[in-house]
Amino acid sequence: MTSPFTRDELISRIHSLQEKLVELKLDGALIMQRVDMIYYSGVAFPGAVAIPATGDPRIYAWRRLHMFDESTPVEPIQVKGMGHMLAVLKGDAPGQWKRIGLEDDVLPVATYKSLANKVWPHSELLDISPAIRNQRSVKSATELDIIRASGKVLSGGFNALLDIIKPGITEYEVHSQMDVMLRRHGDQASGRTRSFNSEAGGVIAFGVSASVDNAFDGPIGQPGRNSLVPKGSSDRIIEPNEPIICDHTAGVDGYITDMTRTFCVCPDCKRVKSGSSIVRPSDKLDPRFLDAHQFCVELHHQLIEKTRAGAIPSELFRMAFAEAEHAGFGENFMNMGRNKVRFIGHGVGMEMDEWPVLAKGFDQPLEAGTVLAIEPKIIYPDGGVGVEDTVIVHDGMPAEVVTEMGLELQRVGQAKANVARFR
Repeated sequence: MTSPFTRDELISRIHSLQEKLVELKLDGALIMQRVDMIYYSGVAFPGAVAIPATGDPRIYAWRRLHMFDESTPVEPIQVKGMGHMLAVLKGDAPGQWKRIGLEDDVLPVATYKSLANKVWPHSELLDISPAIRNQRSVKSATELDIIRASGKVLSGGFNALLDIIKPGITEYEVHSQMDVMLRRHGDQASGRTRSFNSEAGGVIAFGVSASVDNAFDGPIGQPGRNSLVPKGSSDRIIEPNEPIICDHTAGVDGYITDMTRTFCVCPDCKRVKSGSSIVRPSDKLDPRFLDAHQFCVELHHQLIEKTRAGAIPSELFRMAFAEAEHAGFGENFMNMGRNKVRFIGHGVGMEMDEWPVLAKGFDQPLEAGTVLAIEPKIIYPDGGVGVEDTVIVHDGMPAEVVTEMGLELQRVGQAKANVARFR
């Protein structure tokens, strides 16, 4: 297993951060969060990356040294563990820095105190996380190709749900079968989030499951299988004529895509051979859900059309919430009451909660190469509907969708295939 990134790309990332360090009048930055270290080194390892404002970086590691090869921007310095690394740092060039950037949003307080007391007792420690997160928000051509591959895997998993979902099966069993399909076709089986205590997982939410009180900052309820791990799907049994909202991620080479579709078991409907069109002599799903889902689809189209280089994330957020209010869905748009989330989309990449967020306060124009998950959803007490796609921002054209599946309500009939198909 080798890094998908070339030495030149990694050096370019380091140089971009060094330009920001000079602008901020910092002597250097110490990178210790796993994903940020991967971004600048191309390797997942325990240790740290020290990047000076000028000159060559240093990598300190105590495991996985065999992963550093010719693509790595600098030879690693082997240390014996965290305590030894702090002593080496103090005696090495970074120990002389007076203004140091640290990842304040993710660095444990105990580690921060150790750095402050043992390495830089007389230096000024400042937050470099915003600069790193802004840099990482714009992906390279290599990253975008990986994102497209991830989206292809995820789309196949969602299409497999057309054969998996049936009456009498539990949410959790649907979720489990989908996970197996994803793993078999390349999903890395793990996703990362940056936010503290953010235990994210995909969810298959049938009916009232979509509206349970949430421990996760997302628009769909995540009941889980017990009260101490409230994430993912529950043991609730799927029955006809209630919405099933499915929100899931997949990852390839470290990069995540995010997607949502809404399904419904309709025993009187027959899915035709194309797998996307439905013959439906009767439809017993509550019209509220049909109207809400159609609104989400239409809004989704609008957002993708407007999501292009130069668009302002906070303006896209305000537009979406204003449209929902005008259409009469304001109370239930992006969930209800204390569970309502205040965004309409978010950055994705090596983490599920990257910048920018389509929310208030994000006022910098979007740049080409930014990757977003756009997710209009409506949640009622008895069920939820909505859609979500991962998209790539381009200049002068609508965003490119990398999670491909029809946006219409996905109806599945009573008769099921014996084996789920990955399309």
